[in-house]
Formats: sequence, C-alpha cells, structure tokens
Amino acid sequence: MPWPLATDFSAIVQHPRLAFRDPVLQGCRIERNRLNQPRVWSGSFAVVFKGIDTQGKAWAIRAFTSESRERREHYEHISAHLKSHAPECLIDFEYRDAAIRSASDGKWYPLVVMDWVEGTTLWAWARTKCRKGKGPSLAKGARHWLNLIAALSAAEIAHGDLQHANVLVTPAGRLKLVDYDGMCVPALAGRRNLETGLRPYQHPQRDESTLLAAGLDNFSALLIYVALRALAADTSLWAQFVEQPGYDKLLFRSEDFADREQSALYHALMDSPEAEVRTLAAQLFSFARGSLDGVPPLTDLVAAESGRGRPAREAAPGLPWQGAVPEAAPPAEKPAARVVLEVVAGPLQGQTFCLDRHDTLLVGRGADCHLRLADDRRISRHQFLLEVVPPHARLRELGSRNGTYVNGVKYGGRATDKGKAAVGDAEGGPEVELKHGDQITAGRSVILLRVEGAPPPPSAHVAPAQPAAQPAAPVDTPRRLIDQLAVGAEIGKGALGTVYQAECREDGRTVAVKIVQPKVEIGAAERRRVLEEMQQFQQLRHANIVTLLELGTLRRSFYFVMEFCDGGSLDQWLADQGGKLTLGQARPLMFQCLDGLDGAHRQGLVHGDLKPQNVLLHRQGGKRTARIADFGLARILEQAGCSGMTATGHVPVNYHFLPRERVVDFREVRPVSDLWSVAAVFYLMLSGQFPRDFTGRDALAAVLHSESVPLRERNPQVPKPVAHVIDKTLASDPGKRLQSAAEIKAHLERAFRQVRGE
Repeated sequence: MPWPLATDFSAIVQHPRLAFRDPVLQGCRIERNRLNQPRVWSGSFAVVFKGIDTQGKAWAIRAFTSESRERREHYEHISAHLKSHAPECLIDFEYRDAAIRSASDGKWYPLVVMDWVEGTTLWAWARTKCRKGKGPSLAKGARHWLNLIAALSAAEIAHGDLQHANVLVTPAGRLKLVDYDGMCVPALAGRRNLETGLRPYQHPQRDESTLLAAGLDNFSALLIYVALRALAADTSLWAQFVEQPGYDKLLFRSEDFADREQSALYHALMDSPEAEVRTLAAQLFSFARGSLDGVPPLTDLVAAESGRGRPAREAAPGLPWQGAVPEAAPPAEKPAARVVLEVVAGPLQGQTFCLDRHDTLLVGRGADCHLRLADDRRISRHQFLLEVVPPHARLRELGSRNGTYVNGVKYGGRATDKGKAAVGDAEGGPEVELKHGDQITAGRSVILLRVEGAPPPPSAHVAPAQPAAQPAAPVDTPRRLIDQLAVGAEIGKGALGTVYQAECREDGRTVAVKIVQPKVEIGAAERRRVLEEMQQFQQLRHANIVTLLELGTLRRSFYFVMEFCDGGSLDQWLADQGGKLTLGQARPLMFQCLDGLDGAHRQGLVHGDLKPQNVLLHRQGGKRTARIADFGLARILEQAGCSGMTATGHVPVNYHFLPRERVVDFREVRPVSDLWSVAAVFYLMLSGQFPRDFTGRDALAAVLHSESVPLRERNPQVPKPVAHVIDKTLASDPGKRLQSAAEIKAHLERAFRQVRGE
C-alpha cells in the first residue's frame, strides 16, 4: 500500500474525531479556505493543517506524504537536543507515531504537532517592503537574519532547508523557522539527508548523497543574507528579478550559478551601490563554483557589531589560524566502539566478525569476498558492501539478483518493494544506514548487527563545520615554520581541505599551506596516529614529489606546509587544453610521475589516492615539471576515520582512479595499486576520458565487475605500443600488471622509441 497522499489527509481532517488519536486534536476546528475545504500548506514531504482547539490555542499539524524509516529517530534526536539548546527562532514540537488516520486505507500514520506561528513568509514580507521602497526595513531584516544564523550556530544546529517558505516573520518582526525534516544536530551528523532542500537556495553540489553536517546551512544562509542586503540597497531589484508569473524565490535562481557571466542578476549585484553587497555576492558566486564543504559560515564572513553586519574579511582570507572564535577544548580520547556482525542463520552460522575501526566488508559468493557465502546460490558474486566507522555502519547493495533485506525491507534485486529508486543506477546502488539490532538477510544467511562499547559523545560524529580560516593559534611547538608565515590567497579547495599560498617572513620563500578539518571528529589517539604516519612522508625528497616541509595540528584541524608549485594542477591544465594532451605534452609528465612514484615506492611509501588533482605542475625554464602531492594523506585520514564514510555514498570522483583491489581490501594499499591509478591518469591525459565506463551503472559495481575500455577505443590516435603499456597496467588483476614504476617507464620508453622508428 503506498503512503497516503495529501488528499487522503485533507479528507480525514474534516472529521477530527476520526482523524486523530489525541483528545486535544480531536476537539480541534480545522481552518478552512473559501471553498470550505481544509486549508493546507504543502511541501515536498508533508502537508500542514491549522487546528484550533477548544481553548482557542492554534496548532500546526504536520502529516507526512512519504515514508522514511529514519524519521522517528531523526525527530527524537532533534527533540533531545532542543531540551538543552533552544534558540528563540525554533518552535517546540512533538513527534507522534500512529497519530493521524488516512482516509484511503484507515491506517494510522505519524505526525508532528507544534505551536502555530502567526506570521508571513519571508518572501511575502520582502515583497511588501520592496513595493513600498522600505530599504531600511530590509536592512534591519538582514541583521535579524544574521543574528538568527549566529544563534543556530551557537546551538550546533543546521536547519537543512533554509528558504523563504520556512522562514516566518511575526507581526513583531521576529524570525521563526519551521519544517525540521532536514535538520542536523550533533547526534545526527554524518547521516544521510531526509531531504535536499529547495534547489535555488542550495549549493549546486548538494544532492541526496550529501551527509548531514553543521555546515549544511552555510550556502543558503549567505544567499538569503545577500538577497536581503541587495534588496535593501536597491528595492527595484524585486521588480526586475522577482515580479514574474509563477516565481516566488528571493532573487536567485539555480541557473544563476550555472554560468555567472550569463546571469543578469550577477551583473546587477556587481553594480550594487553598496560595497558589502558587491563583496558578498562575489564570494557567494565563487563558493557556488567550489565544493559544498568549502563554504564558510555566514558569521565568519559577516561580523555582528552593535546589531549591524559588516564584512569580516575580504575575498582573500587572512591567516587561517587567526579568528575571533574562542579556543576549543582539545580532542579527548574517543570512547571505544566496535561493530559486531553475528551470522545467526545460513552456511556460516555461528561466525562473528568484529570491526573496531574504519573498514569495509564485501559480502557475496566471490572468492574475493571477506564474508564468503559460496554455497548459497541465491547470493550474487558481490551481494553488498558494508562500510563501518564505529559506531556507524552503512550497507550498499551492489546490484544483486535477489536483493538484500534489512529488517524485512528489500533493497536492490530485479524486483523490489522499494520501487525503482532502490534498484540503483549511475548515482549508486541503494543504501541503508544501519544501527544496533538491525537484521540483514541475504539468501539463506541472516546477520545480526550489534554496536558494542560506550556510545560516542556528539563531537564524535561529524565535526561542526568550522572553516579552515578559524583554527586558533597553535601552542604545542615553538619556532615552527607555520608560525612564521604570512598567508595570502586561497589557491585550492578539494575533498581533503583548503590550500593557501603563503610567504615565510624570515627567508621570503613561497610555500603552500593545506588546512584539513576532519569531517568526522576523532579522538586524541587517532590524531596522534595520523601525525605519526604522515611524518614518514616528510622524509621524502625527490624532484617529482612535492616536499612536505612541516605538519601539525591547529585546534581540531591538521595543517601541512608544502613546497609551492606555480603551475597549478594537472586537472586544471587538462581543462585548459580541452580535456586531453598531445603525446608530446604528455610524455615528459608521464615519465616524471613514474620517477616520483619509483622514488617513493623504493622507500616503502605508497600514495593511495593518485589522481590529476594530486599531480601539481611547476614551471622551470619555460617547461612544466610534474610533482606528485599529498602522498599518503587521503589514505591515512580515511583509515583513521576522519573522512567519514568514503567507500559508500554516491559516486566520488576518485572512483575513476580507484583500482579494484582497493574496494575489495580497503585497508591494504600496495605499490601496485598506485600503478593502476597512475595509468588511469595517463589514460585520461591521452584520451580525455576515464578508463571505466560508468554510464548508467552503479560506480562501485562497475569497479568490481568491469574492465577498462582499451585506450585506442577512446582515442585511436594513441600509438599501439604506448596504448598497450597503459592497458596492461590497467588490468583488474594486480598480478597481470606491470609490477613497478621503473618497469612501466622502461616499457614506455621502448614504446616511444618504436613510435619514432628508432
């Protein structure tokens, strides 16, 4: 039976005594429209009715029009957090199971009840002020908005769907937030979104794979602030960009961020009479082109002083470790936790698997599976992948024939009661967050999941999103290089962190500083382990490896001071060249990458995350020299649990450069895996395409089951001898590859000589 529709609830609430279990709601009068039908406020996942009880008190009654297994737990965590952290902008609520009946099937469904807020939506309020030319009122509204965001941040809350319809302006001018379906509190951080927010207000990268985090509101908070400040400076913008049939958003449209040069709004904001609007709008559009995690909090960009907002910093950031934020307590030892899998039925009944750190477990009939169910023909070769960052766990179905059941709900398979969305596609196979007591059934096997050990405090979930520009001054080591740096502009931002250009005050040399803030807070022991493991890479000295000059911690972040490369990264140069290079352009870079890898491998050091973004270019004598950066960094952070869930979730870019054995054996990284990755980089350089074809497929399943497309099928212009070397190194079986960087280089040198006819 499908979940009830809005019309089902509209029909039943006309008869409150039948509709509700709560005696108070049974006595309510439901507000009606001019057609004498219940007035309904509709959203993506719910409908809201206004009920007035016998005492005259008004209630907002929110009934859900879509199913979610996590909704109850979601609201319970929010309710618990609000008992000790209750900003004035939020409204008390109560989640109730089996509290409203559906007119279509007579069954009971959950609802949320909260106090009714008398007010108008932010959009309607802004329209009135703009039509009356009341710029000062809009400026005051922007200051109230800044204070609201500061209060949410102080309470460690992200709303998750900041937009005009979820912001109400009361008759007294106060701002209130409604609709908490997408809210994040510390206990929910790191979990999957229940919703993705209204698109024009969200960062272009936000989608269903985005995890809940404290920084989830950063982009939309800035967008709304910029809109209010821009309208305050020039109320005519409303008539120019908003007063159009069917459009009810605050200034911005999604297409504005697709190409800002084609956006009339962007150019209008750049011509704003107010400098703050020009500065913040430029930052907003710049952040839209970067990563979602790279957007700083609004309160970092705008400081509230005497109730007035002003720019706190220019587009070029100041010192990343300087900020007005109070010093945070150092990370404590993280309570031990482990995820235990007990096979309670099936061929492996009685066996137990314990995972006490970030790891993956591949389940299926295949010989490469960690939990192998070879004698069960209902199991596919690769049934599902389990990823664990204790105490959290996530299951990803890998396109099996018969599907996998979690607590009786089917995921994947040719026929599924979760519908088309559970079959899996290029965005990734169906996934489910697991918790203590969940039961996994595949074929004849039943696996019980337990979480043992002390539960982590809120800080052990995804860390509150503090921008790289806020770590406090380090105090653990005197006379460090990082304390001698004058930091300039941000020059890069990626999955691991933010990179700044800096100059040493003592000797004038230019360096790069990477600030990495863990996505998941880890304990003191794990932090020490990260630093100890990274110190071995500090000894690497090679002309084709970016030298790591210094590393350490800044509050809860890590920092890495490195050589500066003035030629950008390989992926940037590829983009400048139209996506691929000529053989003459690629040849020296290929040899230089192999020389760098060979030097590291001879010292027993493995990169683990080779991709074009990690190949930096340095100009020398008019030529570009390749230098490999971030040796070991991503792998060590992942294995420490800093990066959260990285094997599951929707397609990350590095899947294109990930050898098959890294999925099968997450924790073991060998030099031969680096060879596959560097060959994938060469493949991209020469063809402009990735080795594997992910089109219409789950990326994880493609990595596990498919072979690389022969290079000459992508680009027939690549000489056969050269293509043969790269194709051989891209073999899925590590034993069938060329076995060292030096061997690959020797084969390529021979291939190039054949091409030249030597």
